[in-house]
Amino acid sequence: MAVKLSINTFMFLLIATFIASCGQPDSELIDENLPLSDQIDRLIENDRYETALSLLEGMDREDPEVLLQLEKTHLNYGLYSMNTFDQTEMRTRMNNALVQFTEVMRINPNNAMAREQIEQIMLIYETIPGREPEPEVLEGLREVGFNY
Repeated sequence: MAVKLSINTFMFLLIATFIASCGQPDSELIDENLPLSDQIDRLIENDRYETALSLLEGMDREDPEVLLQLEKTHLNYGLYSMNTFDQTEMRTRMNNALVQFTEVMRINPNNAMAREQIEQIMLIYETIPGREPEPEVLEGLREVGFNY
């Protein structure tokens, strides 16, 4: 059964979806008075992974807390990429997910969730003839011990 929408209803839904997807501005999510972990959690909760990574970018990668926040951000970004449905962008999303999970493996080679997600994505690729991740994504996987 097809549902017909008036142009006004369609425009309202389109605008409402756009507004809902915008959420809070990044500047409202970052509170320098909060501990770093709380700032990153707020950004992750609002799907602002690039902002979280930018915030962590200039920090000391030798600091265990910074590494933990990077690992958490990349892991959540990968999961988000996998689970955000837009069929027309599936390959782009899966490539991004693999890149994020590869970064997690660089930070923590023992991260079981990232390892499982990489294996799951690659199993899906095996079922689609003639499809595989981008060459640079495959190279990154090889660098962290995955040989596809």
